[in-house]
Amino acid sequence: KDVIYNSAGVRDETFTQGFAPASAAFNLRGLGVNRTLVLVNGRRVPLFPFAQDGRASFVDINLIPLGAVERIEILKDGASAIYGSDAIAGVVNIILRRDYNGAAVSVQLGETDQGDGNEGHVNLMGGLSNDKGNFTLIADYFDRGEIKAEDRDVSKSALGPIDDRSAAGNPGTIIRLDRGGRPIPDPRCAANEINPEKGPFCLYDFAPWTTLIPETQRLGLVASGDYAFTSQVSAFFGANYTYSNSQRDLAPSSGGFFVAPDNPNNIFPGEPVISVYRLTELGPRTDEFATGAWNALGGLRGSFRSWDWEFGVGGGEIDTRVRGTNGYTTQDAVEQAIDNGLLNPFGRSLNFYPSSISYQTKRDGNSSLFYTDLKATGELLQMPYGQLSAALGAEYRSEDFSDTWDPVSERGDVLSVGGTSSSGDRNVTAVYAELSIPVLERLEMQLAGRYDDYSDFGGTFNPKIGLRWKALSNLLLRGTAGTGFKAPSLPELYSGEIAGFDSVYDPVQGRVTQVDTFTMGNPELDAEESRNYGAGLVWDVTPAWNLLVDYWHIRVKDGVSNDSQFYVNNEDIYPDKVIRGPDGGIVEVLNPFQNVAEQKVWGIDFNTNVHWQPTGVGSFVFNLATTYLGSFEETRLPGARSVDIAGKDGRPRWRGQGTLRWNKASYQASLTVNYTDGYERVLEGADDDHVGSFSTVDAQLNWSPPAIKGSTVSVGINNLFDAAVPEDPYLEGWPFFNRDLYSARGRFFYARYKHAF
Repeated sequence: KDVIYNSAGVRDETFTQGFAPASAAFNLRGLGVNRTLVLVNGRRVPLFPFAQDGRASFVDINLIPLGAVERIEILKDGASAIYGSDAIAGVVNIILRRDYNGAAVSVQLGETDQGDGNEGHVNLMGGLSNDKGNFTLIADYFDRGEIKAEDRDVSKSALGPIDDRSAAGNPGTIIRLDRGGRPIPDPRCAANEINPEKGPFCLYDFAPWTTLIPETQRLGLVASGDYAFTSQVSAFFGANYTYSNSQRDLAPSSGGFFVAPDNPNNIFPGEPVISVYRLTELGPRTDEFATGAWNALGGLRGSFRSWDWEFGVGGGEIDTRVRGTNGYTTQDAVEQAIDNGLLNPFGRSLNFYPSSISYQTKRDGNSSLFYTDLKATGELLQMPYGQLSAALGAEYRSEDFSDTWDPVSERGDVLSVGGTSSSGDRNVTAVYAELSIPVLERLEMQLAGRYDDYSDFGGTFNPKIGLRWKALSNLLLRGTAGTGFKAPSLPELYSGEIAGFDSVYDPVQGRVTQVDTFTMGNPELDAEESRNYGAGLVWDVTPAWNLLVDYWHIRVKDGVSNDSQFYVNNEDIYPDKVIRGPDGGIVEVLNPFQNVAEQKVWGIDFNTNVHWQPTGVGSFVFNLATTYLGSFEETRLPGARSVDIAGKDGRPRWRGQGTLRWNKASYQASLTVNYTDGYERVLEGADDDHVGSFSTVDAQLNWSPPAIKGSTVSVGINNLFDAAVPEDPYLEGWPFFNRDLYSARGRFFYARYKHAF
């Protein structure tokens, strides 16, 4: 969320109701996590086996050990001409530490001012170097405690700015089949549990059961090295492994259960009824997530005349295991317990044992990527204004994924969860070239092109052109234009039917409601195509002050969508995708992947750095980075009218971050202000049409004691003034704030000690 170029935010570990809790991803330009290419040390890594919310495939950056990251490079314009698929919105290259000599240890502890969400982070790093090579080893451990939804004001209840309580409660709702089938609340239902605007249901507040931020443990190991055989040839390798474990709670299972006329607990003797009932007797649904991920790379690099070359072979794999360890059961088991009188949906169940109907769900996911590549850079010939240089490359990679459910869940017998097992694979062959052409003394042109051939949908060629003009000795002007593409991900093509739930705004009934969803792949998908344009300048105004300004424009065609709200908004076109119940409310949404959307997005980035030379009170550095979203036009159906959603419904126009750093002797300090602009609501029926802006302040103080060489003590506070997130009940209902943009964690204190030997 702190990367301002994630202009519409990103789905991260706060989305505990999704299919990939405790994960996080980049979402440059707000175009989706699946349109940002994430590399580690310049090469691809496997995608997470489960798509976030069943929609978008992504690289889980939480599986990259934080303490092993040296820096993150962000290429903000489209880069398919060099990197291929997924680079429509840009490229994030995470560079891991290497070539370290010595040893270092870092320990950090922190917690919120409410005493929850405790964090511990330990990092150990060591390395050996000589004139032949280097070996570096890093171990990184992270542990965070849970934050419950009931412990934050904004999310403590589903009865908030709007009533988002569930229609399945305890006490429940009764349907008398012989009396027309109209639902009536259980006689025990309290008056405050009934809302006439939501129908004759006994409503249920699920929020107190739910995890807001999950507990997580992650252990990461990273090793790298190189060895020079001669002055022209050397070998290199890199490997990393991460084990992640997380747990989340959701509200108890619910469903509609038949009660026979002669059932001893039936409060309408002689009548068949259905009880819409939440099984609080079972406790919360608890899911445990365990993921093991590894990546490895080995190869040779060297030089020959004016050329540098590199040959690499590598790959990686992610195995994710999900276990529903509590609160799950099957429809048949509940019906049987009701039939024999042990489970009473209309009162106390004195002789009922939850373990008698409990079921543990299982879901296993696997994603792998293996590749070999060859690349070279060098000079082709001397031109009047300099050398014509080139970068050439070829790559072959294979990808596959599998998603396996236990047989009972796959049959759809487990309440509140289920899916169809699926798998898929593909091979990709690619070649690319980039030329740097000195056109004039101060004008340089870049030409690039890449051809990719996919085993499952064919080939595509993507060119790019760029110009760099040194207009003045301290002023650089630049511009680019190119095409891009995103190949359909394997889950988008081949995933089976996956059951879930989502909050949608129902324009027919004028309210936000939670519905069952069924996501499924589509092997007929085409690749998304894009056109990217950019222009900017780099101006060193003075030796201590520089400015960067960039304009960017991206157009995406044939965008893949399976958004539940999309099908609800276009129910007249897709009537078979929106299923309504007898009362007219939405019961479920079928949302297969389809090529339907077109998007046109443009904006401006601004960055400035100012350095003050050392004075009597120390030296200062000020950095300001902002991004402005000028337009975000969407055409959700071919031939339909486009709608500009910039500044509306979760896409703020402005995001920015300003940091002031101070340094004097053994002390350093920083103060950072993070700003996210407000936005308007455009949903019909919303009571308020504006969501306010959100600003936080982070402060940190570092001290390097002169008496303990190599040591640094740091203390800091994130969200110094404990700013409350702005409410937005209509975006997704509960928890009534935009989790794409904000975290409700609140003020967070931490202390860190680092020592380098």
